[in-house]
Order: sequence, then structure tokens, then C-alpha cells
Amino acid sequence: MRREKNPWSAGVVVICTKCHKSISSSLLKEDGNSADNLKMYLKKAFKETGDLDKIRIVTSSCLNVCIDDRMALAFAKTDGSTETYTVHPEKDREVLLNTLRQKIQS
Repeated sequence: MRREKNPWSAGVVVICTKCHKSISSSLLKEDGNSADNLKMYLKKAFKETGDLDKIRIVTSSCLNVCIDDRMALAFAKTDGSTETYTVHPEKDREVLLNTLRQKIQS
């Protein structure tokens, strides 16, 4: 086994794909899996600001934080600390993006 350097400098976001099943389709405007849509939104936003090398955004199976009509995600800093959030994958995008931007700058 060989340890490798992280290609991201600040942290990783893990978005639960299973939560999509618990979100009412009437609460979503976009087609497709809401976890994948959120991932692509975040990646595009961080790429536009030149911060994509600081953060990795991935999807995962269940994170065991299951709340109806919410999506679970975790942010793990490279220093080892982890925070878990539940969000609406469309309505909370801007707040989430701003929160993550603050996290990767500190």
C-alpha cells in the first residue's frame, strides 16, 4: 500500500444518492437524480471561481442521515474534521455553496 497526496487541498463533499428517493417529485424542478444534479451544480460553481482544485465533490450511497424531503451530505476537511448537513437539493443550493466556500477558505 502506498499513501498518495490528495488532489484537493481543502476537503471533500459526499452527497447521498439514496436520499433522492425520499424527496417528493413535486418539490423538484429538475429531471434526473437530484444528488447528481447537485453535484454538477457545485462542481460547475467551484470551477467557475477556480476553486475546484480545493474541493472534491462525489456521490455516495446512504449516509444514514435520512430525513424526508431532504438530502444528506457531508463535508470532510483534509484535517480530518467532518460536518454533516441536510439540504433541499435545489432550494438550498446557494446557501450550501456559500457555506462550502467559507469552509475551503478557512
